[in-house]
Amino acid sequence: MAHHDRSETTPRRRPTVLLSVVGVVAVTIALTGAFGGLGARPSAPAAVSPGATVDQGLFKVQVLDARTGRLKIGVFGKADNKLVVRARVTNTGDRSWGVISFLSGVVAEPKPGQYVKPDMTQSNGDLLGGTTTEIHPRLPVTVQLVWPLPETTTPRSVTLALRAWQYGQAFTTNDIGWSVTSTSPVTAKVTLPVRAGATS
Repeated sequence: MAHHDRSETTPRRRPTVLLSVVGVVAVTIALTGAFGGLGARPSAPAAVSPGATVDQGLFKVQVLDARTGRLKIGVFGKADNKLVVRARVTNTGDRSWGVISFLSGVVAEPKPGQYVKPDMTQSNGDLLGGTTTEIHPRLPVTVQLVWPLPETTTPRSVTLALRAWQYGQAFTTNDIGWSVTSTSPVTAKVTLPVRAGATS
C-alpha cells in the first residue's frame, strides 16, 4: 500500500486556494465599489440657519427672510399670491454675473427631494435702493427670489437648497469657468419661517 506524504500535497493546494480567495475578494471589491459601497460618500448638505453665510463657490449667500401675500414685484408686476425670499448675495469671482445666473443655483424644497426653481421673470436684485440685473464682484446685492403660489396657499416655512458652483472646463467647449446645473450637489439647506399677509 502506497504511503502519501501530506507534506508533499498540502503546498500544492495552498497556492490554488489562495489565488481563488484573492480572486473572490478582488471581484467583491470591484462590484462593491461600482455600486457605491466603497470610497468616500458625498456628505449631506449642511443645515444652515437664516442669516448665516453659505459658500456656493462663486457666490456667498445669506438667506435673510421670507414672506407671502398678494405682492406686486416690479413696475409691470401683477399683485397676486407669491412667496418672496430675500438673500444677500456677494459675487466672489472676477467678473459680473446676471441675477438669473445666480438663480440657477437655488431652488425651494417644499417636500424632501422635490425642488422648485424660482420664477426667472419676477425675481430681481436690489442695489442701493435700485433694481439691478447684475451682481458685480465683491459688491453685495439683495436678491428677491419669487415663487408664484396658488391663492389659498400660505406656507409657514420654506426650505431653500443652494447648489455648489464648480470651477472647471465646460462640457461642450474649451472654456474654463464657473458653472452650476440642476444636477450639481446641494451644498447647504436653509429653512426659515414665512411671514404671511405681506403687502410689500
